Amino acid sequence: MGEVIRTRRQWLQTATLWPACLALGAARKDFWDSKDPATWSNDEKQVVLGQSPWAREGFVQVELVNNRNKTPGYGNDGRPAVSPPPVRPGVPPEGVHSVPIGEPLPPVPDPDPNHPVQFRVLARWESAKPVRLAGGPEVPELDGQFYVIRLRGLPLMPPPKAKPGEAAPNPNEGMLEAIKEGSRLQRKGKPGIPCARLFAGSGDEATQVLLFFSRGTDAITLGDKLVTLESRFAQFHLSIKFPLIDMTYKGELAL
Repeated sequence: MGEVIRTRRQWLQTATLWPACLALGAARKDFWDSKDPATWSNDEKQVVLGQSPWAREGFVQVELVNNRNKTPGYGNDGRPAVSPPPVRPGVPPEGVHSVPIGEPLPPVPDPDPNHPVQFRVLARWESAKPVRLAGGPEVPELDGQFYVIRLRGLPLMPPPKAKPGEAAPNPNEGMLEAIKEGSRLQRKGKPGIPCARLFAGSGDEATQVLLFFSRGTDAITLGDKLVTLESRFAQFHLSIKFPLIDMTYKGELAL
């Protein structure tokens, strides 16, 4: 009987605390709507930049494929393709650029052979107004024509050290082209939006890229409900979902 009373008391205490927990969670989530951006604290800015609806984590995972002819990527119809993108060794891929980005590198993936090989990746909408208000780094060609998503933590190789007076070759040229060709913003019942441009990080930021997707004539709206970033490159696959109802700022969709 005493155990029943204690259990009932614990349940009542939990029920009493639950609304308060919900209120705290809502307050943490919605401060960007209720507070002037000029008053955002450093911690609040970091929430927007790393733990908000505009900044979500996912995992790049290795896909085990038995059919050697099946390689990741997308065709013109938005469906996964069956041939790798053309890449000429030593020639920078068209639409792929290198710029310094400047953020800390993520932790290395778990080397435990009992776990699948995966890389933790942060996907952040750099073109979203709350991210820019929170102090997101400047990005090239951010003129309102593109959705811009930063991927941080990709399985890319650090550049080799160059000899004095010589430029170091980029070991990621082929992979960068594959990422560009294999990335789409997907919406239910609509064609995927392909990646139009890719800017790659350099030096210590070599595992970061900026993906540019054209807003075009069929822009993303709240009616689409969900947008999924899909990226297939080499043997890797990344998929991160973005519920659009959460990505509003001052009552408007902010992408």
